[in-house]
Amino acid sequence: MILPDIPRQYTALAEWLACLLYILALRRRFGRTATAVSAGFWLAGLSLFLQLTGNVPIAWWIPCMAAAVAAMYAFLYLCCSVNAREAGYCCARAFILAEFAASLEWQIHCLLWPQSGAREPRSLILLLLVYGLVYGFVYRFEFRRVRKNPELGITRRALCSAVVMALAAFAVSNFAFTRAGTVTMDVFYIRTLVDLAGVLVLSIQQEQLMEASLHRELEAMDNVLHRQYEQYQQSRESIRLINRHCHDLKMQIAAIRAEQDPGKKAAALDEMESGIQMYEAQNKTGNAVLDTLLTAKSLYCQQHDINFTCVADGHLLDFMPTGDICTIVGTALDNATESVQTLADPEKRLIRVAIYAQHGFVMLRFENYCEIPVQLDADGMPPHGYGVRTVRAAAEKYSGTVTVHCEDNWFILRILLPNRT
Repeated sequence: MILPDIPRQYTALAEWLACLLYILALRRRFGRTATAVSAGFWLAGLSLFLQLTGNVPIAWWIPCMAAAVAAMYAFLYLCCSVNAREAGYCCARAFILAEFAASLEWQIHCLLWPQSGAREPRSLILLLLVYGLVYGFVYRFEFRRVRKNPELGITRRALCSAVVMALAAFAVSNFAFTRAGTVTMDVFYIRTLVDLAGVLVLSIQQEQLMEASLHRELEAMDNVLHRQYEQYQQSRESIRLINRHCHDLKMQIAAIRAEQDPGKKAAALDEMESGIQMYEAQNKTGNAVLDTLLTAKSLYCQQHDINFTCVADGHLLDFMPTGDICTIVGTALDNATESVQTLADPEKRLIRVAIYAQHGFVMLRFENYCEIPVQLDADGMPPHGYGVRTVRAAAEKYSGTVTVHCEDNWFILRILLPNRT
């Protein structure tokens, strides 16, 4: 028995839902309202296009399918905050997923009611059930992880591999449909299985890409940690040398004063001593590691016209080893200084730091002025914010939390740790 092929409206809905999964998982380019309106127009336009081209000759079938795929690509690129390469990769995966969902649903339909129309109530119920299960399963077990880490990091090689695999799966699964009068249940079986294989292969590729991205992120975080510790060691040595020079200068001043005491020279010596105290004055927080980090950063800020203020109780961090203090405090301070140094107006180069006890917890608060609000990803982190992710990883070792937000031109990083002192 020759069976009818998938209704064009079913195909349009499958492709729309596949694209919608990526729009939900990735960062949107526009707000919810604009995205919803664009999605509605795109579904209506694609349904109309596929309906009008449903009976074209075989020679025009491939160009029409290519136009539909191009429309999927444009929809993803328009609604998702991705580059052209990432949009192409998402389009390839969405297309094969849509092919599988539509093929599976129509195969079940033809097994149950081969003579029933596509618009009958039971057919529509089956459509909603199968599409809901397929796309719900994919979103639950794959796309939710993509949502937590929306940085795809698609290389040219990954894009080419995905496109080739998608084209191969589509060509093999639809080869029998190029021959008139051969649309049988066996053809449906082949198409569904090949499309399923294409979905699985592309899912495996996605797993490999995510693992590679995770390794890159861990490597970057590890580099940040080592850099912070090296900076701590250098800062400790620098401060030791400064203190030694300050002590020598004090001895010289005392010797000069003992020899003669004219008023003008005494005033000059007083001025010289106060200047020395600017370098000698360290942050006395009660924690040697924290003192070293804050003093080094204070000197750096003085040299770069940055207004740095700090109120900290260092004893609250006594339970943490040197490496973790360097990672959390050093990385947060580096991020703040790098941000304010881009500001042209020195009056706006402001950094505020506070470390204090709050309701049985230790609160570390780092604030810096920013003229342009930072856009956060779905995980509440700045894009490419390996530094903040390093801080979060260190805080999570102590069951702590890290939150980031922008408020009134201030970038605020809060780290809340259980008080173990």
